[in-house]
Parts: sequence; C-alpha cells; structure tokens
Amino acid sequence: MNIIILAAGRGTRLGSHNNNKPKCLFDIDGLSLIERNLVLFKEAGLNPILVTGYKKNKLDFLNLRTINNPDFLKTNMLWSLYKAVDYMDEDFIICYSDILVNKKLVKQMKNFNKGIGLIVDKDWLKYWKMRFDDPLDDAESLKISKKGNIISIGKKVNNIAEIEGQYIGFIKIAGKQKLSFKNMLVDYCENVETSSLAKKAYLTDFLQYLIDKDLNIKEIPTHGGWIEIDSPSDVDAAKKSGRLSMIDKDIQKIMKKNNMINNKK
Repeated sequence: MNIIILAAGRGTRLGSHNNNKPKCLFDIDGLSLIERNLVLFKEAGLNPILVTGYKKNKLDFLNLRTINNPDFLKTNMLWSLYKAVDYMDEDFIICYSDILVNKKLVKQMKNFNKGIGLIVDKDWLKYWKMRFDDPLDDAESLKISKKGNIISIGKKVNNIAEIEGQYIGFIKIAGKQKLSFKNMLVDYCENVETSSLAKKAYLTDFLQYLIDKDLNIKEIPTHGGWIEIDSPSDVDAAKKSGRLSMIDKDIQKIMKKNNMINNKK
C-alpha cells in the first residue's frame, strides 16, 4: 500500500533551526521527522512515495520513490498531492511530513477500509494549549455528524465549541470512494474554473469541497499519539506533553529489533 508523504515545504517558521533543507529533515535529538516516520511506515509494510520541492536533492539519501513539485514556491499542499495522482489506483494513505505518529495510528490507518477517513485527535486542546498562548490562533473547525461523518473542516473559528477534534494530516483513501477521490482531484486541479484555486489550496480546502459534493468523509478518532512541528517551540510542547517520548519508544523498539543504527547520534 502506498503512503504519499507531502514533503515539498521549506518550513520557514523553523527559521535558522532548519536552514537550507526541507522541513521534513528537521532534527530532534539526532533523528529527523521523516526518518522517524519511515521506520514505522516500512515496519507496517507501507510503500513511501515522497513528493518533494524545496531542496529536493537533500532527500536523495532516503532512497525513496519521489515526485517533484517544481512549482512548490507558487503552490500549496493540494498541488503536491495532485502530482502523485499516478499512485492512487489502489488504496493509499496521505501523510503530512511535519507530523509524527505512533505505531498504533499507523496500524489503525492501514486497517481502515471504509472509504475516506481522517485521523481526528479528541485530546487536541490540552496539547494546543502547550503550543499556543491562544489555542484558537492555529486551530480550525472540525464538526462531525451523529453518523461519524465530517461536515466542516479547515475553517477559522472564534469558539472552541466549533472544534470537535483536530485533523492531524493523516488520511486514508480506500474502497469504492478511491476512484471518486482521484477523479475529483484531477478535475479540481485541471478544470479551468478551479485550477487556479487548486494551486493555492490546502488539503482541508479540498476535503471541504468533497464534503460539499456529498462525498462521505469518516472520522477516525484518536486520543493523542501524534505531534506536529511548525516552530522550534513545538519541540518543547512535544516533549512536555509526553507525546514524543511515546512515539520514540515505538521507533526505538523497531530499530533495536531490526538492528538499525542511528549514526547521527
């Protein structure tokens, strides 16, 4: 099963902490974000497909199948995903490259087979308060129907009550809806009426577009088990929350079992 990793970004908010390299190569205690995730993905039997952009050659050492988004400076995340459309014929997973997930979430996502599903963190608020003085500065809407379908996502809100969890950037596309997702992505990116929007769109913009077109998108609830790194202070929050140490325990067990050595330490 392919896992498409969206890794075209630079990560400007990381500043000098991540000079002249893709955001996914941000290093925490001797191991980068992407290297951590790859340990888990490969252990789960997933086939990583990397969408590159900024300083793409610095990712060559990973020896992964890559697709380049040459327009990464002028486009956004959805356009990077569109570049990987040839890898969407079978069930597949999409993962942002600035998040880390634990072994449980990878297994949960691999086993999901009910159409389109998003991991949604129900314990987001406590973690967000560690990351931001005002959690609403970065939080976005996420509302869920009684049937577990997402009905609103990715919109700025003024009330925490409008947030029933946080979308983390980890998505599964499976079953019959796979073809609908792929066809609608191609149409959205190639249609003259929407292509200019598609180039600047976040993935959440497209997900809301699908919802508005009556495509069901399921919530896959979790309680923690992941982190996001957007700024240097996010490392402190990841450690303080205990989330990073839990993820690293999974990774270290796999590395030890497979006699993998971290030569960077």
